[in-house]
Amino acid sequence: MFPGKRRCNENWQRKRGFGPGLCSLLRSEDGAVLALVAVFLPVAVLVVGMVLDLGMLYFAKRAVQGACDLGALAGVIELDWEALAAGDVRIDPAMGEAKALQVTRENIEALGNVIRDASVSAHVLNAPDREEPTVRVECRFKVRAHFLGRLPGLGDGVPCSIASEGSVVRRTRW
Repeated sequence: MFPGKRRCNENWQRKRGFGPGLCSLLRSEDGAVLALVAVFLPVAVLVVGMVLDLGMLYFAKRAVQGACDLGALAGVIELDWEALAAGDVRIDPAMGEAKALQVTRENIEALGNVIRDASVSAHVLNAPDREEPTVRVECRFKVRAHFLGRLPGLGDGVPCSIASEGSVVRRTRW
């Protein structure tokens, strides 16, 4: 039986060979908090670090999604006016892609050091089989991770990709 559970009396001390100081030390709970802190502090630091990294990842994805959405909408307004005069709704491919890329990159650059290695591409889809002309913007990037970066394969950052589409809506009724 554990000595701390039993009352230390002189007979018990003599039988077991314990002195009065050792018996009181075994009953004492000094240092129990230190042991708990030593066990749970590293776990708490890891959890807080992972929460911060995942929060930064969520923020970066939302911000880049907004930048791609704005780029797609900016590309959609670049209509081919000559085709529109002939009754065909089309997006000017060169102007639409250039405007989509410009607006998307400007908004991504405003994020600063949060993301790295961002590559943006834009495509205008005026195919006759599509109902509406569309601009598609895609972005691939990496989010810097401070704690998750210690895991194998995530040292350069957490890879992400975002895509957005914007379409010209044809009005069928006035």
